[in-house]
Amino acid sequence: MKTYLYKVESVDSGKRLDIYLLEQIGDLSRRKIRSIIDVGGVYVNKKRVRVASRAVTVGDSIRVEYNETALKKVKTESFEFRENDLLFNAYGTFAVNKPPGLPSQATKDQSIMHVVPLLEKYLKSKQIRHKQLILVHRLDKETSGLILVAEGSKQATWLTDQFRERKVKKTYLAVCHGLPSWTKMTEKSALSEIDKKSGQVRAVRSGGRSALTQFRVVAVNEATRVSLIECSPETGRSHQIRVHLEINGHPIVGDKRYGSQAHKSELPQNLLAMTGYHHFLHAAKLEFQPEVGAKPVHLAALFPEKMQLFIAEVFPKFDL
Repeated sequence: MKTYLYKVESVDSGKRLDIYLLEQIGDLSRRKIRSIIDVGGVYVNKKRVRVASRAVTVGDSIRVEYNETALKKVKTESFEFRENDLLFNAYGTFAVNKPPGLPSQATKDQSIMHVVPLLEKYLKSKQIRHKQLILVHRLDKETSGLILVAEGSKQATWLTDQFRERKVKKTYLAVCHGLPSWTKMTEKSALSEIDKKSGQVRAVRSGGRSALTQFRVVAVNEATRVSLIECSPETGRSHQIRVHLEINGHPIVGDKRYGSQAHKSELPQNLLAMTGYHHFLHAAKLEFQPEVGAKPVHLAALFPEKMQLFIAEVFPKFDL
């Protein structure tokens, strides 16, 4: 990992970020600098910046971090947004159907792309003009479904405020192990931060953040002991739905962090073969107000292929 640290002087104030870095680093091309910015390797005043045209200001502290090997093999071929993945484009807001396995935001592995640069790539291919793109909220890497991206900080603030004030209605569908004894359930508990070693979140008695999720059983298959559960989180804690289902004895099928081997062994081999790709949690619906005075927008996203095949096999009467 290479790291560069700079402090912007008055003579450079007002320059584009990519031009400034090109002049400072010297041994990197402008194209490579743009790639580093795209994958989230540039920080201005400790905040990640992905806009190459952003002007630097005197006194700015700039940190550049990149892995030369990773940068050469940026993995874009596996994740490409297609026309039917862009579900909304209006009011300075884009909604996309994120595939499982694609991170919402930049990770430490700079060879892995994420939502914003892939959306930028798609918009460019379709000659769709846009302002700076800002991720509004996140989904876990293996969770698929609806995710919002705003154009510019003003629209990002408007949408983020709605999430914070719990005005956005989020509906997920999860394929879970076991047959719930309830039709509807509310789970409220305090959740820890993500443990750096295990990568897990736990329900705790003290010191956590309050999390609330409403659950409703949509369908069950008694033969395979698998259930389809609608999940409506009223808060947005990390791994919230996954933890709430696990502590109630119904971990999500395919979840590698939550649930036991005993649950997995209950599945027939033909179904088990479908679950090794990603866990079956999908952000299926989203309702939000795109701007002041506008009518609410209702969006729905199709299941990813493996989850769709599993549901069709186990819950044939469910309307996909």
